[in-house]
Amino acid sequence: MSSKRIALNDYVEVDGVNLSTFCRSISFASEHEQVDVSGFNTTGLDETLDGKTTQSVTCEFFESHGSNEVHQVLYRLHKEKVEFDFVWRANVNAAVGATNPELRGSVRLPAWSDAVTRGDVATQTLTFVTADTSGLVYYAT
Repeated sequence: MSSKRIALNDYVEVDGVNLSTFCRSISFASEHEQVDVSGFNTTGLDETLDGKTTQSVTCEFFESHGSNEVHQVLYRLHKEKVEFDFVWRANVNAAVGATNPELRGSVRLPAWSDAVTRGDVATQTLTFVTADTSGLVYYAT
């Protein structure tokens, strides 16, 4: 059996609210800053160490303004500058495990933007950033 997948059953939860049906795409980024610690050497090669880590999750949501939907849930979190829990896993129908790890952690929503184009599906792309030193972590159990 192939471990390849088509993203159809992903689960996205923000601040305890399931927003899966409003999420069109999702991407997780974790990047270690590369700090140059090169000294003089005969090869001229650079030497780096991993520095600060920046993590974020970017989601494209279908705009919605109903109760417990995108605007009502997320704009309040942005406006009030609060930390909240974020959860994402590939298959809502399977248990969390080695083949279905769950990304979770405490995040913030520092930027908000709304824009629409006449005749197009109304979407908005929002980026969640880590809120504490625990970061976003994949859990298998």
